[in-house]
Amino acid sequence: MKKLTLALFSCLAAITLAACGSGDSKKGADAGETDKLAQIKEKGKLVIGTSPDFPPLEFYILNDKGEKEIVGSDITLAKAVAEKIGVELEIKATDFNGVLANIQTNSVDFGISGFVATEQREDIMDFSEGYQQEASEGFQGLLVSKEIADKYKSMDELKDANLTIGAQGGSIQFETASLLTDAKNIKQFGTMDAAILALNSGDLQAVTVSTSSVEPLLTTFPDLVILPKETFNLDPENKYGTNVIGFPKGDDTTSFITLVNEVIQENKENGNLEKWRKESEEQAVNALKE
Repeated sequence: MKKLTLALFSCLAAITLAACGSGDSKKGADAGETDKLAQIKEKGKLVIGTSPDFPPLEFYILNDKGEKEIVGSDITLAKAVAEKIGVELEIKATDFNGVLANIQTNSVDFGISGFVATEQREDIMDFSEGYQQEASEGFQGLLVSKEIADKYKSMDELKDANLTIGAQGGSIQFETASLLTDAKNIKQFGTMDAAILALNSGDLQAVTVSTSSVEPLLTTFPDLVILPKETFNLDPENKYGTNVIGFPKGDDTTSFITLVNEVIQENKENGNLEKWRKESEEQAVNALKE
């Protein structure tokens, strides 16, 4: 308001209207002050939100110093964006619902956490172009005990059983769980880790998952298996197959989203996205062995 008052005073004091400058230049000045990319450069850091329980995209490891560190292919992509802008990367780690809340409240510059674009999420965020296909690595499926796997041979049999199913809150997997059992039988968890531990202890009968994110865990949980894709694919039309980055909604993010899309496109074309994914898969497996 103070800036607006000063601008009006300058115009009124001028001998001619031309002294105030053109309307286009004023608009451009305001745009420069509110542009998200300019703000990030000014503060010297890119703040991202993620839920680090989703290997190989984002997960914790113990680094060489014995400290917990968040790594994964999503994190490497975020680092590439920060490098392109010329700023440091700051990671704000929460559960998945927290990531969604931080995007909605503009508490982060973007969220990157195995997102897929849905109509519901379009109400609270804008999206980058797709950067990774889950379908090429896995599918939306079910993690169960071997006992359950032997018991149900078709999707209809499983639905009729009205199993107790766990899913991560706010996730696509929570949505797919609603297709399989009554709402009262769906147990919501803050992290995927917690859901899998509950399944392994017998508190659940199944967990809806993106299979590529849980495959590295199967060596740690030998009594758990992924039901076969041919029969138990929960997303046969691949609606949830493409990962995107989520941005807070606003008129000031165009140049920022354009830059992020450029980084995605560059690293698609040079093969880095695929390389980062494979490196992160190996890192996840090695972390579990340790």
